[in-house]
Amino acid sequence: MFGTLALLLPIASHPASCEVYFTPQDQVAQKLIELIDQETRSLKVAIYAMTHTGIAKALIRAKERGVDVQVIVDPFSVKIRSSVNQLVGAEIPLYVWDQQLQMKGNEKVRRRALMQDKFCIFGDQTVWTGSFNFTHDAANRHQENVVTIESKTIAGKYKEQFEKMKLYECRRLSEYKELYPRESKKAEKIPSKKL
Repeated sequence: MFGTLALLLPIASHPASCEVYFTPQDQVAQKLIELIDQETRSLKVAIYAMTHTGIAKALIRAKERGVDVQVIVDPFSVKIRSSVNQLVGAEIPLYVWDQQLQMKGNEKVRRRALMQDKFCIFGDQTVWTGSFNFTHDAANRHQENVVTIESKTIAGKYKEQFEKMKLYECRRLSEYKELYPRESKKAEKIPSKKL
């Protein structure tokens, strides 16, 4: 507990503005789409599940307007009917978290670990985080929460984590599919046309 408190103290000393949203009543997916549509510089996304077509379309629009968009997903989003192929079709860099990279081949996997992060970094100032996966069920049926944080310091911490994950714990989607062809078989059946 004290270790966590020690980590929070440097962040807590910096002012931050926050908003809190809940599904389904606060139209969380629409709020995220609006934020994506307003971004002009960069978007870094780490998400466990991504099947919401409206959010995928917004990320593609951002890329088309020149926003630097990068996405990290859990292998779950490669196996299911997700939007990852549409993002790749729009030339959005997509990375798949791979627990084998953390273990460096020295351990046997007893239970699959998950990349359960659900956050976005908008530019250098805004963080979107909470329990909300980018799915229609999360937006319309589940009880989910989101916090948006306006703080350059906190956004910087999230950027550090994103870059660490991308560099040391992820593979590009194409490399992941080559290494684990059976796991990505379903995803290959989904057309990679633009939304």
